[in-house]
Amino acid sequence: MMEWPRENVPRRARALLGFLLLLPPLHVQFPSSSVSLVPELQRAEAHWEQASAALRAAEEDARKAEERVERLRALFARGLIARRDVEWAELEAQTARARLVAAREVERLAQEALARAREYAERAAERERQQHRVARALVRVARSYGSGRFTMSDLVALMRAYERRFGRSLPISAFGQTPTHDYLGLDHRGRVDIALHPESEQGRWVIEYLARRGIPYIAFSDEIPRSATGAHIHIGLPSLRK
Repeated sequence: MMEWPRENVPRRARALLGFLLLLPPLHVQFPSSSVSLVPELQRAEAHWEQASAALRAAEEDARKAEERVERLRALFARGLIARRDVEWAELEAQTARARLVAAREVERLAQEALARAREYAERAAERERQQHRVARALVRVARSYGSGRFTMSDLVALMRAYERRFGRSLPISAFGQTPTHDYLGLDHRGRVDIALHPESEQGRWVIEYLARRGIPYIAFSDEIPRSATGAHIHIGLPSLRK
């Protein structure tokens, strides 16, 4: 086939090659933070959209080029145009087909890169959710082992002091082992649970009372899986797993 000079290569074909060269590498290392992954994900989405648009344009160009070849061949057969016109149209069609193959490959790679970016972003987001849950659990629990001792006389003294201070009985929700602790698999013998939120006025008073006297306690501000069914103040050393 006749070889054409480089300057005669269709301008749109050269433009596509330039676009391919400007694309960043598709195999990249993504950071672990979901926040820092947002720009990477946005870039991957933008690259895929550009590649998809380029593919649609290449498909349309290839279709038009093939139709033009057919029209010119018919005109040449009737002796209305020169052979050179047909050969030029065939070259353009060949270039359009090559552009279409390249555009399909670029779109495929961009789609794969976008899928990886979304997967990495979801993994990073899940890691952050897990870290957040752990951090919340640490914040929701305050403890002091004090002297390590808690006796019945300590409880009686606390009950009397609480009633004098607030004019009502100390709200004891669990005295020793209960079915709830059996269900949780905890040995709660010798421990007492107080149905007070640690951040309430009464809860803060109880915690200060226990801390001043070196009585061990654990203050739960929320539910903790397999440890606490809700906010309360546990008096005594931590319950052991059965």
